[in-house]
Amino acid sequence: MKKISQTRWVSNPTLGTISARTGFHCPRNGFWRPLGGVGEPLFVFEGSLMPPHAGHSIEWYLVDARPGHPGLD
Repeated sequence: MKKISQTRWVSNPTLGTISARTGFHCPRNGFWRPLGGVGEPLFVFEGSLMPPHAGHSIEWYLVDARPGHPGLD
């Protein structure tokens, strides 16, 4: 099994958020949304590579880690 690098994701306990960049391994299962909130949440499995958005490398943030709850608040 491949080790997931934690050097390219950030956890902000103050805001309760986790973020990760396109091309790096997803640190946690859940619904992720592009930074800035543009676009629908996308479910990404832990260990998968974070995808590009609209053809660009971006910062993603975790909006909800519960399956079936896209966090559309």
